[in-house]
Formats: sequence, structure tokens, C-alpha cells
Amino acid sequence: MKMYKARSVKPVIRYNNKDISADVRPYLKSMSYTDNMSGEADSLEISLEDRQGLWEGSWMPDKRATLDALFLLQNWDQTMGGSSQLDLGKFEIDTIDYQYAPAEMTIKGVSIPDNNKLRGENRSRSWEKVKLSTICNDIAVGAALELNYTAPDDPELDRVEQSEESDLAFLWKLLKDQGLALKIFKTQLIVFDEADYEKVEPQLTLVKPGTVYQSIKGMVYLDEIKSCRFNSKIRDTYKACHVKYKSGKKSAVIEATYTAPDKTEGKTLQVNEQVKSVAEAERLAKKKLRDKNKEETTGSFELMGNLNLLTTLTIQVKGFGKFDGRYIITSAKHSIGSGYTTTIDIRRCLNGY
Repeated sequence: MKMYKARSVKPVIRYNNKDISADVRPYLKSMSYTDNMSGEADSLEISLEDRQGLWEGSWMPDKRATLDALFLLQNWDQTMGGSSQLDLGKFEIDTIDYQYAPAEMTIKGVSIPDNNKLRGENRSRSWEKVKLSTICNDIAVGAALELNYTAPDDPELDRVEQSEESDLAFLWKLLKDQGLALKIFKTQLIVFDEADYEKVEPQLTLVKPGTVYQSIKGMVYLDEIKSCRFNSKIRDTYKACHVKYKSGKKSAVIEATYTAPDKTEGKTLQVNEQVKSVAEAERLAKKKLRDKNKEETTGSFELMGNLNLLTTLTIQVKGFGKFDGRYIITSAKHSIGSGYTTTIDIRRCLNGY
């Protein structure tokens, strides 16, 4: 008779660089980590039983203390040749919730500290005739972070102004206008193009239970789906984008139109923003159309825990009719407590742009 070892997930937690894992585990009710692709900080939430009053008393953590955390998996099937641990990153404690009957404390942390210069203070400044990556690097250096700029485009901007806003809010808005994304992980400020990740061939397929399919070599199939949903919308989606710009009365009009390869009908988005050439207008039209259409078809899945399911991973969906196809993970929540589950938000990858 074949014997199977029980699967388990253990958290490793460091509080201000001191390992407190052994102290936390007897009281741990649940712990969850949310990995966001862009536009929102990652978060950590730890719920603790407190019948002995330790956590409301001498063990209460300090706000703005740091937490480094990871999940260690034992006897867990590792799909895609993954490791047996998931590094959650570094967080600053920003919220402590306590309740009684039952006595319970919930500690919440964010990956971008409030006292960090990225979002801890508002400022005003400007740049002229500057590369986008230079602005990103200035902000990264000011926050004691290392810039990891992987976007294929690095446009030169005539003038950029930051007016009484935090570096983080300013940079997120600036990058969104350029069709790029921002992620903070540990000591890195990462700037990337989501379209690059959408082009990656999926190695993992989520299959509706009971679906008959022919397996492909090298593809991992997951069907331990607890629940899922899909949403497809028409409102605020467009067939094409038309960019038109004229800097003065005597200047020539610069314009260009980009049409989605897979759309035969729909509205045209009109954009009037400064561009220097037709090529720049074409690039802007493509980026603006992508930003409007990327949320056209979205979904979410709750599955048995799988540490390979993280943001920017492309996956295939199979067995759900017209919702089948290629998607990218935009948010992933990994939770332990009564078992280990992973909940992901996904959106359909755009075709060709």
C-alpha cells in the first residue's frame, strides 16, 4: 500500500529582521498575501487568536515595523517545476485591528511603506527634455530603491510637472499615460509593459472539471477549481483610436489611427494630445486603445493553492465555451488557514496590441 505524506504550508515571518515564526504559529488563524500587477501595492494580512491576551498586550506589534514573509510548502505537488517556497516580500505594518469575543487581532501590511518618500510626502518639481527612464530613476533613487526598467520604449518628454502629489501617485499616473505598468517588490521599482507579458506562450491551462481534452507536451493542466466567474462588457470598448494634434495655427496637423486587429465594428476613440510625428501618433493611438480595451473580458478563479499562480503569468482557459482563450493574471491572493487556496483575477490578452 502506497503511503502519502500530508501536505502542509508553513509561514516564515520576520519582524524587524527577527524571526518570530515559532511564536506566531500557535496563534495563527489565517494569513493571506495579495500580489497585484500594477496600480496598487501588494498587501499582507495576518489574523491571530488572542485568548491569552498576549497580542493585545506585550506582544502587540508596532505600526510601521517591517515584516518579511514567505510560505514554505511541504509534500506539495510543484507544477511547472516550481520551488517549494513563495517569497511574499517586505511589508510595513499600517493597520492593527482587534476584536473581542472571540479575541482576535489582525495585522495588515503594505509593500510600499507610508513613511517611504514614494508616498509619504507630496512635492512639486519639473523635468524638461528628459527620458522617461530618467524620471523613474530620479524617483527610485529618492526612495532608496533600485530601478528595473524593462519597457521596450523610453520616450523623450518635452516637459513633465509634478504638482503637490506623492512620487508614487505621480509616477503611476505618468506611466499609465505612457501605457506602462509599475510594481514595487522589496528594494526594486519595476517598470514594464504588460503587453510584453501577454505575448508569452502559456505553460499552464485551467480546465473546467469534466472537460475532455487532448494534452499538449509541456503544458500543465489544473482542474481543482473551487469556483470561477467571467465578465464581458461592451461599454467603454473601442474598435479604433484616432490621434490628432496641431501645436499652432501655422503648424501641420499630425494624426494617425490604430484599429484593433480583431474588431470589425465599434466606436473610434478620439485623442488630442501632443505628438511630434506620425510614428509617435501611431504609438500613442495603440497605447490608448489598449488601455480602453484591456478590461473587456475579465474573470476570477478560486483554486487549491498553487504558488506558480502569480501576476504577469499568462494562462489558457479551457472548457468554458466562448470564454476560452489566453489570459494574464492581474492579481493573485494566496491564503492559508483551513488549507491553502489561491484566488486569481484575470483578463483576456489583447490580440496584436
